[in-house]
Amino acid sequence: MSIPRLTAVICFANEGEEVENTCRGIRETCGDEVDILLINDASTDGVDYESVADRYTCRYLVNDEQIGPAHARHKGASWARTDNIIFLDSHMRFYKEGWHRIINEIVDDDPDALYCTRSRPLKRGGVYDGGVVGHGASMTMETDSFLSSLQPKWNIKPLAETGASYIPCILGGNYASRRDYFLGIGGYRGLHRYGGEEALVSIKSWLAGGGCKLIEDVEIGHIYRDEKGAPWNDNIKYYHFNKLSTAYTLFDTPLFERYKALLQREGTAEAAMKVYESRKNFVERARFLFESIRKHDIAYFREINDAFIRGERITPERLTS
Repeated sequence: MSIPRLTAVICFANEGEEVENTCRGIRETCGDEVDILLINDASTDGVDYESVADRYTCRYLVNDEQIGPAHARHKGASWARTDNIIFLDSHMRFYKEGWHRIINEIVDDDPDALYCTRSRPLKRGGVYDGGVVGHGASMTMETDSFLSSLQPKWNIKPLAETGASYIPCILGGNYASRRDYFLGIGGYRGLHRYGGEEALVSIKSWLAGGGCKLIEDVEIGHIYRDEKGAPWNDNIKYYHFNKLSTAYTLFDTPLFERYKALLQREGTAEAAMKVYESRKNFVERARFLFESIRKHDIAYFREINDAFIRGERITPERLTS
């Protein structure tokens, strides 16, 4: 039996048969070389997920109450027993045998970064009908709408044929890194319940002196959600809270105040602000801890992001100029 060097952290709530489909796909393409950690976030659908964990030799943890994907994934990183981790959604498909070895090699080559793979968009049941493949993302920073501000935007242009290419933001439901790097930059600290994970950790990685990269040689299928949306309770107010928390943690005060003013125009503003006030100490703590490792201000990320949107390649030389 091989000793895994990569842990797949899969947090889910009420995902039914897709949890088994995802675990089966990992085992069929990676054998026993990936440690699978299933975190059941208080599912109520009656599915016997523990038996799925047994069939596919997964570690299995159950939350008594819903804590949301941000908390669950952060805990999963802490519980991982390997150097490298990959956060996976629970409705994924895998097409390349040994894809985990490619990820390990690339992460080992540059452990101070966050990674995603190319993302193949799938419909329910794992069907691919030729949709545009995602190649990481840029960030829509500040618009006249809180909903569209601080929002990842798919990059659909191929960047290279092989290796790893810099991108402003990871996206696609599969995020790899060195475990110690992810925890070292604070992971998802400051977020609550659901939403906004990609924006926080991507910008945080750049501002901490690392970056984000697309793994060109691996494509993973992702069943994107339909109109039913995410299975976590009150997800919209928490998503808006998480945006505001990210702005406070990473941005300067004037920019944070502009985001706060934008939120007031939303119908969910009162509910989101109640969450913010109740968790203000946690958000302030997240900002305080990040300041101790920050190497760049938000203008640095804006420059990289804007250049990428203009179609310019992000190169190591550009990052040091």
